[in-house]
This record gives sequence, structure tokens and C-alpha cells, in this order.
Amino acid sequence: MNIPFRGFLVLLACSLQAHAGRESIPLREDWKFIRENAGVAASSESWQRVSLPHTWNAEDAQEGPASVSAIEESAEDARSAIKVKDKAIKKTGDPHLESGYYRGACWYEHILTIPAEWKGKKRFFIRFGAAGTVAKTYINKTLLGEHRGGFTAFCYELTNYLNYGETNELRVEVDNTHREDLPPLSGDFNLYGGLYRQAELIVTDLNCITPLDYASPGVYLTPRSITEKEALVEIRTLVSDGHKEATKIPRAMGSPSRTNSGTRSTQKSHPFSPITVRTEVHDANGQLLATLESEQNLSPQETKEVTQNLAIPSPHLWSGRKDPYLYSVTVSLLTNGVVVDKVTQPLGLRTVTISQDRGFLLNGRPYPVYGVNRHQDVRNKGWAVLPEDEERDASLMREMGVTAVRNAHYPQSENWHCINDREGVLLWDEVSLVNETRDTREFLLNSEEFLREMIHQLYNHPSVAWWGIFNELGSKPMAPCNPLLSRLQSVAKEIDPNRLVVAASCNMKKPFNQVPEQIGMNAYPGWYSTNSPSFLTTKIASFSQEVGKRIAISEYGAGANIAHHAEGRFEQPEPQGSFHPEEWQALIHEGDWAVLKSNPNLWGTFVWNMFDFACKRRSEGNTPSLNDKGLVTHDRKFRKDAFYFYKANWNPEPMVRITSSRMTRRTIATTEVKVYSNCKDVELMVNGKAIGTTHPDNIQVCRFPGVTLAAGSNMIEAIGHHDGKSFTDTCTWILEPNIKAP
Repeated sequence: MNIPFRGFLVLLACSLQAHAGRESIPLREDWKFIRENAGVAASSESWQRVSLPHTWNAEDAQEGPASVSAIEESAEDARSAIKVKDKAIKKTGDPHLESGYYRGACWYEHILTIPAEWKGKKRFFIRFGAAGTVAKTYINKTLLGEHRGGFTAFCYELTNYLNYGETNELRVEVDNTHREDLPPLSGDFNLYGGLYRQAELIVTDLNCITPLDYASPGVYLTPRSITEKEALVEIRTLVSDGHKEATKIPRAMGSPSRTNSGTRSTQKSHPFSPITVRTEVHDANGQLLATLESEQNLSPQETKEVTQNLAIPSPHLWSGRKDPYLYSVTVSLLTNGVVVDKVTQPLGLRTVTISQDRGFLLNGRPYPVYGVNRHQDVRNKGWAVLPEDEERDASLMREMGVTAVRNAHYPQSENWHCINDREGVLLWDEVSLVNETRDTREFLLNSEEFLREMIHQLYNHPSVAWWGIFNELGSKPMAPCNPLLSRLQSVAKEIDPNRLVVAASCNMKKPFNQVPEQIGMNAYPGWYSTNSPSFLTTKIASFSQEVGKRIAISEYGAGANIAHHAEGRFEQPEPQGSFHPEEWQALIHEGDWAVLKSNPNLWGTFVWNMFDFACKRRSEGNTPSLNDKGLVTHDRKFRKDAFYFYKANWNPEPMVRITSSRMTRRTIATTEVKVYSNCKDVELMVNGKAIGTTHPDNIQVCRFPGVTLAAGSNMIEAIGHHDGKSFTDTCTWILEPNIKAP
């Protein structure tokens, strides 16, 4: 049922009176928005009503005025670039549109009504999953703080700023203007503005597990050792006392004390709050496996880290796709035996390492890193995606057989991480040091804060295997960045020594390639170069030798428009051109995977990209503002042929797929029929006539050369046989009437 927010809080007040504890209230509806820098005191009467998640670039970042960034890059010098930009701004009439989509300050408003009876009894926090890219948060026109960075959460306490029993005006100024002190400075993707992830009001007791430590859960789980017999897990909890003065508690022993007035008192003032921290570990079925209690004393306004260690007998490991087993850890705070706060976090027991001899190891055993890259935007939604959008993305990856995802080029939502914990998919999260850095104190501090927030917020997710610290640095002129990167490497290992620090590079023989613990290479033979995919063998060997260890291929691929097709032999298309045939993308991936699948110099591979994504600066493939290298279209409605190629190679479930099936109209009577399949053998039928049977090659491709089509409609049928079962794919090709069969 729909309950107005004021009414909902009244109902919640009754609930909290019945049983004390934490409540997280999603703030989805009843927001107001204006796409201009209105200011904190402006009237919101005429503002647009919106719901969260929300971005103001859902549509204009897909289409609109031409970007000036490409013009700037081709300008002879900085002065001419400024002239070009000024001309573009004058043409659009709005400096906020110089990137081709609106980039500037906009405002949101939400009204909170907090029951009067909660004053002095509860604490209130506002937490945003992300805002693109700088956000100033106000309550009743008082600035709570500014968060810089578009991809991590931020949280503020409201308790002392609220008007209890009255309305409270929550306003957020969000600004996605380009900034020289904030990564990313550039990149081949849009920077959407808005409150594009969830917002929530967190209501707690005066004593609570704080959500203010980098907007993290306030609970950190670290497996210290894992053997067949037991796993030792360290649990660090940040406990916060919200009392303004010394706590008064009932006297437990002895006679009543006397007050200064001579009257008897049954209470005694203490300079601290006695709190019990209870930690419980449950298995996947909810059965209690281990518990531990710790007594703590906190002074008013004190936040204290409490460390506990628990042993889990006969640990069940989180083993990726085949067995993503999850425990849960619940930390409760009790006062006088009553639970006043509780936080539950996932626990996956696993280890990740990279061996020079054996490659990537999950729990000490070789594990295939069949990876893809993912941008978080969806057609007509931008970054303002819903949980069901993320579930759909995960489902498509599961179908294809993906075992790892590089969240390029930024950490993605909490929900996305929960999904991949459950799915058993390894994640690579990275800070947005893309193309270039700045040698300024402000940029260095913001980059480090970005890294710290990312690690603290995502620390407990077993799906996260890698922390990334840069992508394709040196693609633009920049000062030396080794001190910054060395600092990030050091900070990452200091906070989390159990995960791998990585980076992706497209520039060989650079000193920064030696900084991260592990390195990946971005390469696009057959797309951005005329080299064939076989060239990858030499390039991989060379880069591996340069850094002295195995590497990953962190990006590779080619573009494709599912409406573009090419028959027979054809030339390599222009990447920036208007013709991006689906057949070329498939051909490049076939050649790439043949080189990558068993390469001894690699520990993993990541296709660029799982999904097409919006990029305002692009105009190619006959689709404006789109990077079409995805294996699935931007709206997630169509799987490209290359998707089925990887499905045949990565997913063991039997399948058959006729390639070029969308090229229904044909002009060449004698052609090759190519089928992707992981079945034992595949039989081809054309118009009901058996053409032949063949086995898939080592990259799961079946070829039937010299197939003759009849004029008009032709029914093509591929039948795979596997373990006594048949699997079929069909399509219809139409040979134009003026083309005669031989």
C-alpha cells in the first residue's frame, strides 16, 4: 500500500516503540527536482516531481548537440581549443551543453517529518548510494557536507539539525560539471548527473554501529586463516555513543545513593555507556555456528572500534560460479540485555592469488577468469538503473558463462555487488584514473579519498577480487604519476591486504606499469589497428616480459550494429565509420579467443564490452552517441553473434547458434554457413535437405562451406547432438530473385 511519508514515519514510530532497533527507510518517492542552479533558499513550488534513482541525462546523453571534446583534441594548441569551445557554447546558447549533454548544478528537495517523541531517543542518518559527481547536502538550509566523487556512497548524521514534530527540508545540490581536481578527468563514457542510486534514512538507537565510517556498514569482516578444519575470522565493529552527557543507569548493587538535596536516588551517573557487542555467524540455512560477546564502555559522543575473532568449523568455501556459498555475520548491540542495533553482512570464505606457474587461483586452485567489462548505463535510463535492470544484466552474463566482471571505470552499486556475491562472479572495482592525472594536492587527495571510500564500502563482498587504480594512463599528456599511484597501491594494501591491486594499460614501456601488484593490457587488433588477432600472441609475450609476470587482457573487442551485415569476403571496417557489420565483430572475437584461451602468459581476459553503452563524443556505426562494442545491445534486447560465440566456449550447457541469422536478405547463392556450438557434432539442414555433419573446432565453430541457396526463401536448420539429446536453431534466408543458383 502507498502511505504518505509523514504517515509512514508515524507507523514506524509505533514499530520502534514496540521493539528498539535500526530501521532503513528507502527515500524513493516525493522528491522535487529542477535542472538549474536554483540555490538552497529558492522556492520549490514549480519544481518537477521525480523518484529516485534519477538522472537528468537519461536522454540527452544519448543524443543531442555535437560534442566539442573531439574538436578540442584536434585543435592545434590550447588557445585554438578555447576558441572552438567558445564558438560551440555560443552556438548552443548554453555553456552547460558544451559536452553535448547537460553538465551543471541541479537541485533536489525532499521533506522529512520526524515524530516529536523521537527527540533525544533516536539518531538519524541520511545515506546516498552515489551522486554524479559533486553533492552538497543541506538540512533546513544548514550545510551537512560536500561529497566529491560520482561513484561512492556518502552519509551524514541529521540528529542535531532536525525540527522534531515539524517538517524538515532536505536539499541536495548535485553538479556534474567537469573539474580539474576530481577523477575522471576524461574518458570514453558519459558522466551522468543526479541522485542516480538509492537514498535512505537510517534510524538508530542513541548507541549504534556507525554508518559514518566512509559510509560503510561499520562492520568489517576479515578471514585471517582458512583450513579444512576451521576458518578464523576477524570482525571489527565501529560502535558509536550518541548520548550528549553521562548515561544514567539503574543501580545494580548496594543501597540507594543520596542526591545533594538529600532525597534518595535509584540511579547513578556513569561517564560511559555499558554496551554488549554480540557477534553471530550463521550458515546459508540460517543455523547458528558461532557466537561471541564482548562488554564495552563508551563515553558520550565516543566512537570505538571493537575487534572480535571467531572460529568457523569445517568451513564451506565460496568457490565462484560452481558454489558461491555465503555465510552471514550479524553484529548486535545490547544495552541492559535489549538489542538496540543490528547489522548483518555477507561472509564468503575464499582466497584469491595469482601464480606465475598456474595463473589465477581461487582457493588455491586454477580458476578460469572468463571476464567482461560493464558500464552501468541502460538505454533511456542512463545510470539511474533499478535492481531489476541489474538482475537482468547478471542473468545475461550467467547465460554466456561469465565468471568475472571488470566494473569499468568505477565502482558500481551495492546491489550489483550483492548479486555477484550470490552468483559467484569475481569483480574488479577501480578508481576512475582514466587517461590522465593532475599533479596537484587537491587531485591527489580526492583520488585517495575515492579509493578509501570504495574499499571501505565494498570490503565485505567476497565477489570483489581486485582493486583497480588506473586505466590507460598516458593516453593524454600528463605529469609523471608514479608517486600518486605508489601511494594508492600502498593505501589499498594497508586497508585490505587480502585482495589484489591491479590496473589496465594500453601504453607499454611506461614506468607506471610497474607500480600495481598486477597489470592488464588493453588491445584491439583488427579494430583500432590493422593487425590480425594473431598479433596478440607477440604483444602479450612482450608485455609479460616487460613487467616480469603474467598479465591480463583487460580490454579487447570490436564494434557491431546488429542491422549491419556483410556477405562473403569484406574489408576491415573503419572504427569511426558508419558501417559496423555484426560479422566482423564475431570474426575478431573468434580470432582473439583462439589466441587468448590457453595463453600461458595470461591470468585472465575481459571482453570490451558486455553491453553497448552511451558515449556522447562518438558518432559511428550509424548510431550517434553509442559505443557499440557490446556483445548485447544497449537496451539489452538483442544478443549479438559474438555473445553466442562466448556462450559456446564458456557455458557448458549444450547450445547451437547459426551466425548471421539476422542477415535475412542474401545476394550470394553459394555461401558458408557458420554455427557456434559446444555439442559433440552438428548437422546442417537446408530446406529440409541434409547438407552434412561436422564437429566444432577448438573454439566451438562449425563450418559448412559451399552451401547453395535456392531463389526465394530458404529454411536453415542446425541440429546439435549431445549425450543423446538434440538442440536446434533455425532461421530463414531469402535469396533475391535475380540471383540464380549455379
